[in-house]
Amino acid sequence: MSIRQFLKTKLFWKHFFIIIGVFLLLLIIIFQLLKVYTRHGKEYELPNIVDFSIGEIKTMPELDLFDIVVIDSIFTEGKPEGIILKQDPVAGTKVKKGRKIYVIVTSHTGEIIAMPNCTDQSVKMAVQQIVAAGLRIGSLIFKSGDISNIVVGQKYEGKPINPNAKIKRGSFIDLVVEISEDNTTTNMPKILGMTESEAEQALWSASLNIGTKTYDGKKDSEHSRVVAFDPPYRSFTIGSAVSLIFANDTKANYKSKLDDFHIQENTKETNTNTDEDLSDEYF
Repeated sequence: MSIRQFLKTKLFWKHFFIIIGVFLLLLIIIFQLLKVYTRHGKEYELPNIVDFSIGEIKTMPELDLFDIVVIDSIFTEGKPEGIILKQDPVAGTKVKKGRKIYVIVTSHTGEIIAMPNCTDQSVKMAVQQIVAAGLRIGSLIFKSGDISNIVVGQKYEGKPINPNAKIKRGSFIDLVVEISEDNTTTNMPKILGMTESEAEQALWSASLNIGTKTYDGKKDSEHSRVVAFDPPYRSFTIGSAVSLIFANDTKANYKSKLDDFHIQENTKETNTNTDEDLSDEYF
């Protein structure tokens, strides 16, 4: 039988369709396996886990789908160990099951660093050094002198601290600042819309202290932003304490809170010790 005659037989066509059927079946099985392997169409929205503890997120059933990986720990004043400071990917991102979520958490103790030398510098320069070193300003203490806004001393827990002394990152440092009698006021920096750390640095650099802090809802290190301050003045007596009001910039009323806030002209001194003059040691 010739090949041409064989191609016309039922046996050939029977086997031909069997081969085609098996081939198509294999393709279908392969595509289904690929869908399972790549989790095609199965994406999950990441919840917000910032400000939760590692222990808390272990009890969240929605996080069983993901793998939490701690990549760094940072000492943060006022926060216990194991609190999540940052997550990557961020909340709201759609990812597949099994995706790794990288987090930065708070540590129990701060890293030991060397105390910078802030003396004989302007307040602004000293604040920049303090913040860059991972320290915080406790308070700015002012004393009368011939030169204005020059740091003449640095203290830790009420005692002088020398440059290069070992200190924990995140500790509070008090700066003693000299000020002349003809320069006792400072302009309010533009802090509206700033994060907490940005606003603190701006106020300290302007020779102002931080008063109370009020948060609209839960404090969020990335999204809590200044929407008002009190007193709402344009200028202050140097050393005055300014209270801050924060709102979350992801909320609908954030913009309206900024628009509703109005700064007033300062017609009176805001320092609580204005009965004393510059001849006193501190004011």
